[in-house]
This record gives sequence, C-alpha cells and structure tokens, in this order.
Amino acid sequence: MIAAMEDVKDVLADFAPRLRSVMDTSWNELQDVFKVRRFMYPRTNANMYFDILAQNAIAEFDGDEHIRVLAKKTTVQFLFNDRVLLRFKKGNAKGIGSNIETQPVLDFIDPQLSIPGLLPDIHRVEICYQPNVLGTQLQEIDVVARDRTKRVWAYPLEGKKLPDAIPLPQRSPDDTPPTVLPKTRKQDIEEQE
Repeated sequence: MIAAMEDVKDVLADFAPRLRSVMDTSWNELQDVFKVRRFMYPRTNANMYFDILAQNAIAEFDGDEHIRVLAKKTTVQFLFNDRVLLRFKKGNAKGIGSNIETQPVLDFIDPQLSIPGLLPDIHRVEICYQPNVLGTQLQEIDVVARDRTKRVWAYPLEGKKLPDAIPLPQRSPDDTPPTVLPKTRKQDIEEQE
C-alpha cells in the first residue's frame, strides 16, 4: 500500500515541530564537530549526522505513548500512532532516501511488502534531508512517500527553519588605506639578476 499523503499529514501534524527540532538540533551538533575537524569522505558526514540524529530522535521520542521506537542493528524507525512508520534518510537526486538495497531496505521501500510484526496498512514514509552545496545548512527537509525508486509525493516538514546564511560582523573601514607602489622596469631587471 502506497502511503496516503493526507493520512500521513494528519498523523504527523502534532509531531512535526518536534521532528524538525530534532533534525535542526542534530545538524547544529554536526556543525560543532566540523569546527574541530573536517572529513575527507562525504559518506562520513552523512553517517555522523545520521548517528547524531538517531540518538537525538530516540531521546526525544522514547517513552512517548504515541510513538514506538523501533531500534535495529543498523537503523532506527519510528511508528507514530500505530499508523505512520518513518525513517530518516539523506535524499538523493530523485528526492528519495539514498541507500544500498539490502533486504530490510527493500522491505521498507516496496509498498506491496509487509514489514514483519506490523499491521499491513501502516503508511511508510521517509523524512529526507538535503544539505546545501557547502554542507553548512539543511536546504530541504521533506516527508516523502516512495514506490521503490520513485518519489510518489512529498511535502516540506514544517518547523522553525535555520537561517540560510550566517551573518558576518560588519567590518569598519581602515583609517588609512594600503598604499600600493608599482614596480618600475628598472626594479624588475635588478631582481632577475
């Protein structure tokens, strides 16, 4: 069953600010790591963000009577009101979660398959994020329904959005502008000798 957007929106409406807050807080924590260290491989950044995000989301939602935290060996999913199952993913160029097609991934992204232990009419969605080109801000955060490798529908996850740019302090003008003295032809010849 492909998730119905209106049903998903209805279920997640009360949780959207908390979901967005967890994502933004986690992104800020990742940026704090970058103040100390940069990494060579983009997958490292994505893995670190997912780890921070997973820990923060579990801390936020564990114990909420309307949410079941389904922590697994390599991922975590959240079941809201026994109706919407979601996972967090970095979005790819198609706007769906970027992942290697393991059997658990195939079970999640194929709307015809049921997930063991859950009712068959659960709406499965991803919250996909896209960082900006510099990797300094979250450019997009969307709730996405997919049918295997196709994006069926999406809507933006509402909440407090981080600023697009970090304001830089105003620089005061120099009292005396630098003086540039052009070299003469004679100086160029003397330097070559």
